[in-house]
Amino acid sequence: MQKIRISKTTIKALSILEELNALGEARNSEIADALELPRPTCYRLLQTLCEAGVVLSDPNTHVYRPSERVLALSCGFEQETWVSLCAKPHMKELGAELLWPIAIATLSGPSMVLRETTDPDSPLAVRRYLAGRRVGLLSTATGRVYLAYCSAQQRDILIQVLQKSRKLEDLAARNPAAVARRLRRIRQQGFDTSRLQRQSISWGAMAVPVFARGQILASLSARYIRKAVTREAEKEKLLPQLQETAKRIGASFEASSGDAVGREVNLSVASNERRKSL
Repeated sequence: MQKIRISKTTIKALSILEELNALGEARNSEIADALELPRPTCYRLLQTLCEAGVVLSDPNTHVYRPSERVLALSCGFEQETWVSLCAKPHMKELGAELLWPIAIATLSGPSMVLRETTDPDSPLAVRRYLAGRRVGLLSTATGRVYLAYCSAQQRDILIQVLQKSRKLEDLAARNPAAVARRLRRIRQQGFDTSRLQRQSISWGAMAVPVFARGQILASLSARYIRKAVTREAEKEKLLPQLQETAKRIGASFEASSGDAVGREVNLSVASNERRKSL
């Protein structure tokens, strides 16, 4: 049987598209450095993806971002249906009120995946994050909130996995005592925040848990420019609004438990429990 010749160029192009989707937007140099590719090679493949219509390029800023055509690549992939049905309407309502971008994320392996965001509709989203972006469990408020409220068994397994990771964002897992203190504080206050410096802008994020039937289902978060939201406003205005929206999402999920969405997620939860018990 003749051996099939694998196209390494195609693999590189798909890796670039995956990295760009995770970043939301980036320059050629950022993608090339992240994937350890020569910059001319990365640039050529980015231009090819632009020609194919799955990547857009801004001629003024030289920033690349995924196009809407990328969504067509996932037509055969079953997303977590409940997010669109149970979470999206409440997120859009909160996003229209706050104007800041809102996101909901669920666990996927040893990281969180943004399942839905209001970034496309937010006038204040300078750097737009799209659904499908992965974020760290210990490096973000979104991930830490999930870790704080998941079962002790699941938390121990996830931290053990992160301890073996070589990613910079996972290094905190090698200090389990500090992690335990941070997660305990999150459970006491009911939320977590994180800070991120992007060029000259200091961004903040606040995340709260979404519960259904007594278990954490997802993390709901909002991003904002720190200078525009004081610490008092974080706790007195933003936190109650996030918690109320999380409560509504959880209630919508529970109300759907008798239909196809509920059955689908119940099967997913049961499958995860079986894997944890192995």
